[in-house]
Amino acid sequence: MRYLGIDFGLRRIGLSISDENGRIAFGFTTVENSRVKSIVSYIKEVISKYRIEKIIIGFPRNMDGSPGVLSEDLYGFIKKVKESIKDTEIVMWDERLTTLQGEKIKREIGKRKKDKGIVDKIAATLILQNYLDYINKNRRY
Repeated sequence: MRYLGIDFGLRRIGLSISDENGRIAFGFTTVENSRVKSIVSYIKEVISKYRIEKIIIGFPRNMDGSPGVLSEDLYGFIKKVKESIKDTEIVMWDERLTTLQGEKIKREIGKRKKDKGIVDKIAATLILQNYLDYINKNRRY
């Protein structure tokens, strides 16, 4: 089973993709969030091309567990995705601290400030990998 990870942001949306066995997440790309319709169209193409069976979208939560600032915008985005992509399951996954981790990883690998989208791609990869680790740990063989 192959998964698509999404880190939603008002300026950019980071995407990651899993291997065919659903074990490892890889950074895929970053898309500018200028028009939701075109982004949803692009996601639909990715799902078709890579035979994605499940979408994992990072859900912003505050440290106390309450919905984060972007949650309202995210709900609108998810609604548009569900309207356009009906046959693919969508899971919201806690994304707390993934952007901070992405910033730290960016610094550690020496990326420059102009590589803005890389943090979103890293965050999407962390969201997806956290989900994959969870399901694979709890999978019975």
